Amino acid sequence: MPCNHRFEDQLIPDWELEYLFIGTFNPSWDYNNAEQADYFYGRNRNFFWRILPFVFGGDDLKNSSIEEKTEYLLNKKIGITDLILCIKNADENSETDRNNLTKGFSDNILNTYQLDFNSEKIKTLINKNQKTLKGVFLTRSTLNNNISQIRDSWNIIENHCSVINIQTNKILTPARIFSEKKVDDWKGKIDNI
Repeated sequence: MPCNHRFEDQLIPDWELEYLFIGTFNPSWDYNNAEQADYFYGRNRNFFWRILPFVFGGDDLKNSSIEEKTEYLLNKKIGITDLILCIKNADENSETDRNNLTKGFSDNILNTYQLDFNSEKIKTLINKNQKTLKGVFLTRSTLNNNISQIRDSWNIIENHCSVINIQTNKILTPARIFSEKKVDDWKGKIDNI
């Protein structure tokens, strides 16, 4: 059975957007006592909700409820989505697949699977918000050959934005550690759109 996105019914924000942040994937499977996100960027070792208020104003939201986070997104006209809808050839009965998808959350591992991407729905979302959207940001600053499928999906979105004159950029990942360098990277790239 494929591994669907944990928040598949929330992948397309339905409010007006000025900024769109795009990640990669949140697996729906719960195994290995792995810490699963309660919402986008919601794992303990992800600092999206701490960095975002440094850039857009407000209090640290890292330990806030989903309702507080979504209210913040609505008020700031920020959308969040992910590139990958589903890992098609993952087998929930395979210990290897369960370990690959629920430990470490590596984009390099994802590239070894058949991925179903969200690119077309993201392009539709961008078109819907074309008049208000100021920038689209991938929360990953490097796209090496080890993640070619993810890189190619981002390129589709980036090219689409270029055609309709919406700025894009890759920002440092909010995962693993919090640092001023990350805040400065985000602020510099977002302020310069």
